[in-house]
Amino acid sequence: MLEQDQKTKEIVTTNEAVELLGVSKQTIYNYVKTGKLNLVYEDWQIDGTMRFYLDDLNQLKSQTVKPVGLTVLETAKLLGVSKATIHQYIKKGKIRASKVNFKGRLTVFIPEEEIENLKFSNSSRKKSFFTKDLEFYLFGLYEIVNSNEKARIIELNETNEIVAKTNMGELLNKEELTSRGFRKAYEMKKASHSTKRGMISFQFPIPQSINAPIFGIIDSFYKHIGHQNMNLYIKGNSIKVEIKPIKLPYPDAQIEQDFEILQNCLTDGKLSTRPGFIVFTSNQEQLTIFVKDSIKEKIKQIALNHHTGIEDITEKLLLIGLKEFEKNNSFND
Repeated sequence: MLEQDQKTKEIVTTNEAVELLGVSKQTIYNYVKTGKLNLVYEDWQIDGTMRFYLDDLNQLKSQTVKPVGLTVLETAKLLGVSKATIHQYIKKGKIRASKVNFKGRLTVFIPEEEIENLKFSNSSRKKSFFTKDLEFYLFGLYEIVNSNEKARIIELNETNEIVAKTNMGELLNKEELTSRGFRKAYEMKKASHSTKRGMISFQFPIPQSINAPIFGIIDSFYKHIGHQNMNLYIKGNSIKVEIKPIKLPYPDAQIEQDFEILQNCLTDGKLSTRPGFIVFTSNQEQLTIFVKDSIKEKIKQIALNHHTGIEDITEKLLLIGLKEFEKNNSFND
């Protein structure tokens, strides 16, 4: 009798299974049909009543109910970085994570408090697209001499933390990249700040392959423009690039392909071609104003903090002011 009572406790009905798993009856039937859930009695059609072992249901529940926390992809989207960067954070012990059996496979989950701590530390960190010694730059090309091995920096911040992706799909940090023998494929141009007015802006999709033509265009910017006359950063799934007006030398065989890409990704400015060159021109016209010296000093400091020139930052501040004026249609004293 006691044995029979024990068996009864271990067996549940379809309605009880629905309540336990928090799913519909149709989902339960689908679990049975696909073999995810076994029946106690295979001849259930006789009375039309399904029965299930409680242990089987608990095991299935552990695999289908999402654990507390966020996945690597969810964390990456929340912080605005790549999945590779999150894996590097976990590898270096910057954030805690655990592997949980979810939907039949081991999945990494990160506690939300860890993400909040990381958001706080990142908010106080100034981001840039190159290191101060100009040894590493975002999306720059690196190679091992006399070999076919190449790599690109896909994540970089001012603390010199980097993530590089090789042409074999490996993800390497700074120490691994240098110890493997990877070196810069070219030197970034060292140029003084251009006095030409305006910027030409592009929004490129982030390519999957490190050999994609878009990265070749960025290589050309680095080699012929340099960090003083360009801005580059990741925003969502896009690469935002701003460059000063320039007549950029280009191989004739490559102009047609790259010009089409540049034209499709252009968000501000004008493009044209000449034999052996692509010409980048801004849409800006000169506007002369006089301000108090205290205001000029503030603008200079903002420009310095954002690694750009006074003209560029003044334009951004004007746009902010115009948007505020258009919203309120008045001046706020």
